[in-house]
Amino acid sequence: MYKLIIKILLNQFGWTAEHNVTGISELDAAIPEYWAQGVITDGDRESFWGALTGAEGSGMPVIKKTGQLKEAGDKINFQCISQLMGSGVTGESVLKGTEERLSIGTFTVTADVVRHAVAIGRKATKQAYFESIQTAGKLLKAWMSRRMDTDAFKAFTGSSTVDTLYANSRATEASLVSTDVFGVSEIEMMRLGLERQGAMPINTFKVNGRTKGVYGLVMSEVEEYWLNNNSAFVQAIRESWDRYTGGKEHPLYRGAVGIYRNMILYTYNSILPIPQGTPLRPECLVSATCVTAETTTLTVGGSTATPNYTEFFASSGSLQIEDEIISYAAKTVNTFTTLSRGAGSTTAAQHVPNKLVTQRNISTVIGFGAEALFKAMPEDVETIGDNEDYKETVGLGVRAYYGQKLRIDARRGKSPSALLLKCYSKNPGTI
Repeated sequence: MYKLIIKILLNQFGWTAEHNVTGISELDAAIPEYWAQGVITDGDRESFWGALTGAEGSGMPVIKKTGQLKEAGDKINFQCISQLMGSGVTGESVLKGTEERLSIGTFTVTADVVRHAVAIGRKATKQAYFESIQTAGKLLKAWMSRRMDTDAFKAFTGSSTVDTLYANSRATEASLVSTDVFGVSEIEMMRLGLERQGAMPINTFKVNGRTKGVYGLVMSEVEEYWLNNNSAFVQAIRESWDRYTGGKEHPLYRGAVGIYRNMILYTYNSILPIPQGTPLRPECLVSATCVTAETTTLTVGGSTATPNYTEFFASSGSLQIEDEIISYAAKTVNTFTTLSRGAGSTTAAQHVPNKLVTQRNISTVIGFGAEALFKAMPEDVETIGDNEDYKETVGLGVRAYYGQKLRIDARRGKSPSALLLKCYSKNPGTI
């Protein structure tokens, strides 16, 4: 569509020779309404959790509902039906008066504002501006996709309503050591945990006439690597895939690594061009050489403070760089401060730029059932344009209101369809 518009404009007006700089009013007129809407709808659809999203009653892990969200604080209500807990009656006992009332509750998700913009440099031709608009749309869509995934992952990993297990049945995160990697026992542990806390399955199948529930989990690419080094696991995955899927295409199976013991396995990858890792496995890169005696500041990511390189790291905790563990008391977007070197019986050493930094090589795996997360989405999205403060650039972006929230069991005060597992996650290589 954009290419066609540009071609028509070029033929009719000869804009290739036009050297009048386009202003923001002309840019606004050049941006179709669906451009901004596409940023959030395509970003949502192409995100990891977007592929696991459905409408109310779909039984998907994420339930989405669209409404009029015009400002922060606007709400969308979802209906939830509680499980029956009564004993019923037996024999000739009278049922009347002992019925259990159907409990239909309202679950509310509150929207907040999300916005971002791209600064477009001063262009010589209008055609160059239109090309920049298309590029800006692609960048914003990719950003929106990551942002929605980040918010969803944080809803799971940052909530006190989600219970946490530890690899090898350890009691705490601090007790995890290098042998406590993610394996088949941990998959079994998570399935059992989800079943015991009453998670609704995302799919079912029958074995000998009995219905069995299927759940899901998402792990980092490092956990997938270590699992694939287990030959018994690889063989089991190969044998079970066709048996579970029946050769049929289903949204739940798209992008899955495989199915093992009623758990659909997914991987969420970090990408090094954006050196901040993911909420599952925080990581970044050393930016300035950290000498052995340095106890004040470790600079990571880059010299600029615009990207939040430490977003997924705890506000205080322990880092792993090569063979050294470093404790820190605080952080900024590109530094860790108040350092304690050589923690955990390791030896302080110099670390040069581009060395990998992790949260002591600890990863989080998320287990989930149906209707774990509820998402409120806007019907309309606004475009943002500004040239008053940019001088030699034009700002182009989007503003939208949406929200995400875990479903909570009112009886337990916990999320029944979500579970976390912490494990040791050493990077197998140097990248």
